[in-house]
Amino acid sequence: MKYTRPIVLLAGVAFLRICPVAGFAQTRFPASPSLKADAGVATAQVPSNTISQINCRNTFIWIGTGKGAARSSDGGRTFVSYRGVRQFPRPEIYAMDVKGDTIWCATGFVEETQIAGNVQTGTGYAYSFDNGATWHSAPQPLDASADSLVPYGQYHIHFLPIVVPEQNVTFRIALTDSAVWVASWSSGLRKSTDNGATWHRTVLPSDSLSGIAPGDSLTGYVIDPRQSNNFLVFSVFAESPSIVWAGSAGGVNRSSDGGVSWTRFTATNELEHMLANWVIAIRGQRFGGHTRVWTANWPASSSTESYSVSCTDDSGKTWKNSLVGVKAYDFAFKDSIVYVAADQGLFRSSDGGISWTTSGSIVDPLRGNVITSTSFFAVGVVGDSVYGGNADGFVKTIDNGTHLFGAAWDVFRANQPVNSPSSTYSYPNPFSPRHDVVRFHYNTGAASATVTLEVFDFGMHRVRTLLRDAPRSGPQERDELWDGRDDAGSLVVNGVYFYRVTVNGRDPVWGKVMVLQ
Repeated sequence: MKYTRPIVLLAGVAFLRICPVAGFAQTRFPASPSLKADAGVATAQVPSNTISQINCRNTFIWIGTGKGAARSSDGGRTFVSYRGVRQFPRPEIYAMDVKGDTIWCATGFVEETQIAGNVQTGTGYAYSFDNGATWHSAPQPLDASADSLVPYGQYHIHFLPIVVPEQNVTFRIALTDSAVWVASWSSGLRKSTDNGATWHRTVLPSDSLSGIAPGDSLTGYVIDPRQSNNFLVFSVFAESPSIVWAGSAGGVNRSSDGGVSWTRFTATNELEHMLANWVIAIRGQRFGGHTRVWTANWPASSSTESYSVSCTDDSGKTWKNSLVGVKAYDFAFKDSIVYVAADQGLFRSSDGGISWTTSGSIVDPLRGNVITSTSFFAVGVVGDSVYGGNADGFVKTIDNGTHLFGAAWDVFRANQPVNSPSSTYSYPNPFSPRHDVVRFHYNTGAASATVTLEVFDFGMHRVRTLLRDAPRSGPQERDELWDGRDDAGSLVVNGVYFYRVTVNGRDPVWGKVMVLQ
């Protein structure tokens, strides 16, 4: 589809492309119209191997994927999938928050435009008050072209109207007892108290200010995301109905009066400051009677900024920095323990970020599943179980006094069962060995078996022996990985390759895969 509508072009910070956060009272809002909701569908697998959101409440695990939202009540072994529920404007989940039985999901997609190339585009929300039994929908916040004034103190603040959904995708949602907060990049930070029927635009300090309040002198003040990075809002955390944190491309903003007045913290305006201004995630760690606030920081515009995580125990007055050089995405907590999802893996600290342990290699020998990507986008905790999500699957490890974090893993992946030892397939197909591995999926037909797996080129010359009479036990549906290299360790050339699976000496089963760099 060709793009013809005008688009708001933003300056300052490059547009982000990432996959594409107990004890709360149940959130209730005034009733709003909705269609009769469709039911979720029970499934034995995650709906997608790309997991971008994990939210855990009590025993429930909610995940957001490229193929819809899903919920598990048994530790990830089975799910209820909401893909296809018509209240979801799109299946791609960009943000999610859960509070009691209330769930909000933001959807979007990447649009190809003639002006700005690939642009992430917001498509609205689906929300439920009854743990996913019924769903409602709300549109993406948009302004009318003449909607440019917001009353603030004795002034009317001029806002640049955001009239298109492009570069207006919601990356974070925060729920309180009476409101929904959304961080939607070009349209900034907005709040709704009527289920998204109307949205209140938030007045934040510009890049030149360390705070803003209704009593300030604000003659000529303009909210324009093209001119100030602090108006490009990416993350939000509601510590309480009155205390709200918002992360932007220009720092962290904190309000103690429900979003009216704000104090801004940056990589330069405090003595003990953060290391970077682009705050892509904010989470609150509640333990010992107080809240420690964590942020994931990315470099915005200065060469002196560094990827890092930061935390504050005094409402932003001072910050402690750690994981310098690590590109982090998300946080989860178990009392005083913090877990971080990052490009370099899953991290754990029990001493406030002074020291860290990492996930290491993630292999599930029982299911025959291996996570090949170190980059994790989401992390969640239920009891002693720690869950992680990335573009390669959904994982679980136990962390307690008898089970060391990362010592053993369960890996849950979506695939199409073959249900018969006489069938096989490969995925992804085609694949690029420089960027992926290919998985050969087959069925052993028994609880234990010996397997030989060989790869041949188009001339039927053997190029790789992956397995030779290797023992396999546990689930009959298995995956074996090939990195696109021959027995000498060299990458194979582009072309069609055949693979042969022989189980317990039976007649071999053949499959085909294309290598395409």
